[in-house]
Amino acid sequence: MFKDGSYVDWCEYFGDGFPGRDWGDGIIIDTKKNKSCIMYRVFRNKHKDFYWFEEQQLKLKEIE
Repeated sequence: MFKDGSYVDWCEYFGDGFPGRDWGDGIIIDTKKNKSCIMYRVFRNKHKDFYWFEEQQLKLKEIE
């Protein structure tokens, strides 16, 4: 589980569920819990927009 303000790598999936459609990094802005999963609203640096991701689409980014 991630916290608001966490810096993450994100990955969009193709329609068939395979990762790699698009990827980048961003900051978690909000969290929403559904019955089946946890969703995270991420500000995507690459696109300068907000997008909802499932937990398996995110990875905590290590700051060098």
